[in-house]
Amino acid sequence: MESINNNNSQDKVWYITGTSTGIGLDLLELLLNNGNRVTAITRSPDQTIDELKKKGTKNLDKLLAIKTDITNDESVKESIKKTIQEHGRIDVVVNNSGYGLLGAVEELSAEDIQKIYAVNVFGVYNVLRHTTPYLRAQRSGLILNISSYLGYSTIGGKYSAYESTKHALNGITLSLQKELEPFNVSVVLIGLGGVRTSFVNGGNFAVTKNLIEEYNTNQLIEMFKKYSPFAKGDPVKVAQTIYNLSNSSKLPVSLDLGSDSYQIAKATFENRLKGVEENHQLTLSTDF
Repeated sequence: MESINNNNSQDKVWYITGTSTGIGLDLLELLLNNGNRVTAITRSPDQTIDELKKKGTKNLDKLLAIKTDITNDESVKESIKKTIQEHGRIDVVVNNSGYGLLGAVEELSAEDIQKIYAVNVFGVYNVLRHTTPYLRAQRSGLILNISSYLGYSTIGGKYSAYESTKHALNGITLSLQKELEPFNVSVVLIGLGGVRTSFVNGGNFAVTKNLIEEYNTNQLIEMFKKYSPFAKGDPVKVAQTIYNLSNSSKLPVSLDLGSDSYQIAKATFENRLKGVEENHQLTLSTDF
């Protein structure tokens, strides 16, 4: 997939969701220090700006931080309208918002499931539906959808709500690639491994209230909290890779980031292919 934006990197306008902490905040810092114009979609604009100031971030005058609820269609639409008014265009869209939800299927309430889908799936749709008209009209642009290796694999249960939203995001992304290709707009799916951020121990990770003792979900909760600070992924390096993609002359359809993501992707697809071959005759037996 060829890159689509020939603008110099400093001329590009970025629209990024999930910028309060972690990868989103690190990406903001990197972009601003490199002179890019950025719209930061965040629940707490003042907090985001304060964090950037603490880091000594340059060019804060090029930042438009907008309090936006991505689960609200009108809120997203208004944020994009403000971006166009302020920056004149949008070149790179990064769908980075999301949160995790832990619980066995039986433990999850309807509200639990609706809430995570509202952010991880429907929120992404809101952003895409209102940014793609501009990208299509200008015949250029790049969309980066931040997913996870859990979009094609599993940690072994009790994380189905999060995993299924990432499966959905992967499907949305792969379809969108085909839809926007005729308009010179590129879409890249990024599958993250574990990244050393505050995702688990901060405010982006929820646990169902309806725990059932037999599932021992509490053990998994404690494991997540224990090992999260030791995740292999470096958020600064992830942010740098995302930035580098925006200046690449050739873009991948999908990109796994992190050694754990690579290992799990390789094992998952090899096992899947093995199963396909083992059941080859049975698969063909259902044809007319």
